[in-house]
Amino acid sequence: MKRMSDSLRTRLNLLIATAIAFAFGLGLASALSLTPITIAAEDTDAGWVIGAPAGADPTMGNGFAAVAERVSPAVVTLYVSGVREVPSFNPFPFPPGFEPEPEDEEGEERPRTRTELWSGSGFIVSDDGYVVTNNHVVADADQVDVQLQDGRRFDAVEVVGRDPQTDVALLKVEADDLTVLPIGSSDATAVGEWVLAIGSPGFRQARTPLLTTVTAGIVSAKGRNIDILRVQNPLAIEDFIQTDAVINRGNSGGPLVNVAGEVIGINTAIVSSTGSYEGYGFAVPIELAREVVDDLIEFGEVRRALIGVAITDVDAADAEYYGLERVEGALIQNFSFDDSPARLGGLEKGDVIVGVAGEAVGGVSELQRRIRGFEPGETVRLDIVRRSTLQRESAEVRLISADEDSPPPLAVRPETAPETGDQLGLEVKEYGELSGAERRDFAVTPGTGSIVIVGGNPRGAVGRELGTIPAGAVILDINGEEMQGRADYDRIVSGLRPGDALSVRFSFRTQSGRQEGIRSIVIPER
Repeated sequence: MKRMSDSLRTRLNLLIATAIAFAFGLGLASALSLTPITIAAEDTDAGWVIGAPAGADPTMGNGFAAVAERVSPAVVTLYVSGVREVPSFNPFPFPPGFEPEPEDEEGEERPRTRTELWSGSGFIVSDDGYVVTNNHVVADADQVDVQLQDGRRFDAVEVVGRDPQTDVALLKVEADDLTVLPIGSSDATAVGEWVLAIGSPGFRQARTPLLTTVTAGIVSAKGRNIDILRVQNPLAIEDFIQTDAVINRGNSGGPLVNVAGEVIGINTAIVSSTGSYEGYGFAVPIELAREVVDDLIEFGEVRRALIGVAITDVDAADAEYYGLERVEGALIQNFSFDDSPARLGGLEKGDVIVGVAGEAVGGVSELQRRIRGFEPGETVRLDIVRRSTLQRESAEVRLISADEDSPPPLAVRPETAPETGDQLGLEVKEYGELSGAERRDFAVTPGTGSIVIVGGNPRGAVGRELGTIPAGAVILDINGEEMQGRADYDRIVSGLRPGDALSVRFSFRTQSGRQEGIRSIVIPER
């Protein structure tokens, strides 16, 4: 990963992965739901304009009108077309004679492809025509057309490059007399500050978006990790700005700006059960986006360092089990591939990363930011707490260049089962006790393991920690002791008392096959 400039790159650092699906409905903001960015620096590499435009009024003496007037000409609407794969089913009832074709003999839906049209947003960052947007807006595009606020439209513009790991993409428009958005700083932006989200929400009518719509809100939080990108790519970088400024479909790729008219983020995603705004919007920070854009301009690709782990944030149960003073750190669930730099450096599944190069790590997003400050080929010291010994140690890891291709995500949580269970709140069976239907439903084979979760109490220890009972999951080990049969499981579980903390390694079933995950469990008070 190159440093776009020493003054900027030293403030950047991040990368890795995580697992377990997010509980809310999440959407991308184009024909899905996403949004903004932010940054500050003293150089003007690649044509970036740094700082507030002349005449900016941070006091908002005239409300947001002056800011919107200055910023809107730099915001563009994207009209995108491409061939997408769509399932044969329809979520709405079919009138007689319009039912879908039957499934194939194996019960699988028949995927189909068709040409679709959708819209998104973007913003101009240089006077030579570079336009920043979201990767998900243009990822399946055969053609991207760009319309400026002044009515000019440019057909089949160039897609300079895309980065699925950050959901950032870069386009190039050949045009003169362009309005350029100045770049601010998401790092310097405080929670509670006013921000504006600008874009062209399209809702269901992708061909007729509501051009250059402005909504206002505040920065609700920073460093959010919502697992929307990692569902498809465990190596994705999630470090979102959260805002309550209204974001809807079509807003993806548009700018999130401060009251000085500086872009601080790229509007990217919403949390929603309906596909429309429900109060939670998320934006890619501009520092992260600028890093990607500068790499795409100079190299045509993003250069990023990788340690090769799938991780989750440490929670209160983890802190109790590992004896941490605070609830902070990143728990290694798995390795991204066999020759993962972390594995080669001596790290193990279940280790908690608590520091990078002597700097504390609060969680996944902070770990990713710190790793981003290094280049592929460099060696970095990681401070860890071992799952096997609960002792603090250090490991030297040589970073490699991140590959866009990545393994499947770790797991989604299976469905709940009846209220029953042991001290963990679980009902389990050995493989030999499973019926033929259970073996098929749970996708369990003799080599998968011997202790299979078949039900339990959602309010029990495991149910409370995971949010559900993972029926079909296999318990591989407890506190590092592998389960050879029911006797091992019963011996450990029968000795548990309220307040005890333990570490369990599961094998979860997913759409792409079985994936492992490690979770800390605290036995609740009765």
